[in-house]
Amino acid sequence: MGQNSFEEINLIERGGNYGWNTLEGKHCYSPKANCDPSGTTLPVVEYGASNGCSVIGGYVYRGLAIPELAGNYIYGDYCSGLVRGFRYETGEAVGDLLLVNSGVNITSFAEDGSGEIYALSQDGRIYLLTSMAP
Repeated sequence: MGQNSFEEINLIERGGNYGWNTLEGKHCYSPKANCDPSGTTLPVVEYGASNGCSVIGGYVYRGLAIPELAGNYIYGDYCSGLVRGFRYETGEAVGDLLLVNSGVNITSFAEDGSGEIYALSQDGRIYLLTSMAP
């Protein structure tokens, strides 16, 4: 979720205050400076508009085809087509990695019964996340 300048991923907890509309990501939104973020929970990941325009939430990878991604939260961006993944360990995002530059407008993600992840795109196609390793 974001407004104009930053997209963010939050770890949602019951009753959590994620700062809207005081914050956008970890940055002041209203007012633009010297805002008071006390009492808010900051996002675990954020990225600027230069890296995309609309975060598309995904799934924690639980499949077997790409063992190095086990436990990573997979997400993407509608405008850039980038697919990224990170692990959440001891209260923070670890290893936020670019996995795929898909070149398509990602609209959603899906998970099959085996835990494999698919990206759905505006062109009506479904893409399976696969490893580039031989």
